[in-house]
Amino acid sequence: MKVVPNNAAEQLPGKCIGDGDRFQFRCHPGLGCFNRCCRNLNLFLYPYDVIRLKQCLDITSGQFIDQYVDIVLRDGNFFPEVLLRMSGDREQTCPFLTDAGCSVYPDRPDTCRTFPIEHGLRYGKPGEPPQEISFFRPPDFCLGPYESQEWTLETWAHDQDAKMHNKMTRKWAALKGLFGTDPWQGQGPNGPKGRMAFMATYNVDAFREFVLTSSFLKRYKVKKDRLARLRKDDTALLLFGMEWVKLFVWSLPTKNIRPR
Repeated sequence: MKVVPNNAAEQLPGKCIGDGDRFQFRCHPGLGCFNRCCRNLNLFLYPYDVIRLKQCLDITSGQFIDQYVDIVLRDGNFFPEVLLRMSGDREQTCPFLTDAGCSVYPDRPDTCRTFPIEHGLRYGKPGEPPQEISFFRPPDFCLGPYESQEWTLETWAHDQDAKMHNKMTRKWAALKGLFGTDPWQGQGPNGPKGRMAFMATYNVDAFREFVLTSSFLKRYKVKKDRLARLRKDDTALLLFGMEWVKLFVWSLPTKNIRPR
């Protein structure tokens, strides 16, 4: 999900799509471009993507990060980006692409699930809540737009089972937006505080161990019913982790986590 300044949205490529607008698209094996979009990608992974993929592969989040992820810190950014590592073949294909198609299709990332739509958050004046904007942006080689089937943003999200992914990505984008300025007080995102924030959002298995086995529960009050969910539910743990990062990094008050 892109973060877009208020005066830059009209300059982005693609057609802006509103809630009631329709677009034509269909992807299927009969198209000559089928699976071509699964090659040589800069595919950003969001925290909920990692949860779904590591569950699909039956590995830990730490193992998934080690095996399938490139972590990149771009100039002027204060939190790293997480990208899916492409295969080492000539076409740099997605590691989950097979001759039969996507091997993780039910748990594919939000970007794949939403394609050919791209979502973004447009920020206006300071203090104003961001506005979600959407663009219809298939690549030039894509033949899907020449198909006759019509969609709205709502029907496409329903068809692609994208609503939960979209919801979790919006929550992550709102937190990521706080990293627009440097919160690390000279330590940088690779310092101890930055590594803790990364663990709480991208490495939920390590974060669970930290919450349950360190002095965390001596320093923070967590309700018993919520703690019980955190032991088993990765999504609940991710939401908890994002809430904790706000408190830990910026000292922003939270409803469910209180310092002792």
